[in-house]
Amino acid sequence: MFVTSVVGSFPRPKWLIEARKAFEEGRISREELREYEDDAVKVVVKEQEMVGVEVISDGEYRRFSFLGFIGEKVEGFSLIPVSRLAVSAEARSAIEAMSFPERAVRNPVVVGRISRPRPMALDELLFLKGVTSRAVKIALPSPYTVYWNAWHHELSKPYYPSPDAMIQDYIKVLRQEIAELFEKGADFVQLDEPAMGNLVEAGEDKPDRYKRLLTALNGIRYRGFRDELALAVDLINEAVKGFGGRIGVHICRGNWPAPEEYLIRGGYEKLMPAMLDMKAKQLVLEYATPRAGSIDAFKEHTWGGEIGLGVIDVKNPEIETPEVIVKRAEKALRYFDPEKIWLNPDCGFASGLPWPVSTRNIALEKLRNMVKASEILRMKYRASER
Repeated sequence: MFVTSVVGSFPRPKWLIEARKAFEEGRISREELREYEDDAVKVVVKEQEMVGVEVISDGEYRRFSFLGFIGEKVEGFSLIPVSRLAVSAEARSAIEAMSFPERAVRNPVVVGRISRPRPMALDELLFLKGVTSRAVKIALPSPYTVYWNAWHHELSKPYYPSPDAMIQDYIKVLRQEIAELFEKGADFVQLDEPAMGNLVEAGEDKPDRYKRLLTALNGIRYRGFRDELALAVDLINEAVKGFGGRIGVHICRGNWPAPEEYLIRGGYEKLMPAMLDMKAKQLVLEYATPRAGSIDAFKEHTWGGEIGLGVIDVKNPEIETPEVIVKRAEKALRYFDPEKIWLNPDCGFASGLPWPVSTRNIALEKLRNMVKASEILRMKYRASER
């Protein structure tokens, strides 16, 4: 009960960021960059082990961002800076409305036929399993988020007439990857799904701010809240159908270093009951941030799977005490058995290389207290079972 885990990303060490820049500028080779990445992963694995996290990640240290890495690993995608896509007045307005870090973000845009000549994240898994005996998690971009971010009305149309045509090839690639990850020993595969999470701000005829931005960047069109939500669930279910391993869906609500008023706000109850039709084993939900509403969203709806409960606010530099975390976790006991509750941060601590939302020291102290809270909870609820 109260298994401790992470959502994926950690702030990169300064020397890794500098190495990545040197590689992109042609000053070091791919092999030299890999050596820096290997060393960084060893460090972040050791740090997670030292504070006691049970299901760990490699910090996503080999990726430009949680989403952007498919632009480097999957045939048919190219990483394009948002600043190059933001050519219209509508795009400029949408960026300002979100305080979006356009100069730091590169979107994976489809510029050819999608295929998988090599695995996406298998190398990450194999190295990670070689440096730890703990259970490991690998995160992959969920199809609905790729649907919205990757299809461009000019760049993609010669290869796919619509995002609906494009996403089927991405799902094929994603399913191949999930199958191989489980075959090679992944304990947890997480699908990152901010595009669905952002729907909490949307209306039937009014898209959320992030989709307004993507419409301005890519020319993709919003089809109405109910149809968008149904599409998100259908695409996820198509991607995970038939897998027996632990798959979680992280229903994120945006994670970049902007003041809270620029980020998506709203409770998960707006996504129910459709969200609960997903065939995942775990819902990874953000509940530490005040923007996420209340766990009472489950009052009228039952979820029989696990909940990856966000108990750490990754954007708030204040380090939560174990007692605060215990109180957050106990609210979920109204609707979930202790065996179904995992503890994790709301999101990653650095969803992209250039824009961490926390420092490494703060992130690790937050995780240390999360582990202490788990120990308190286990002692309390195992004793109550006796």
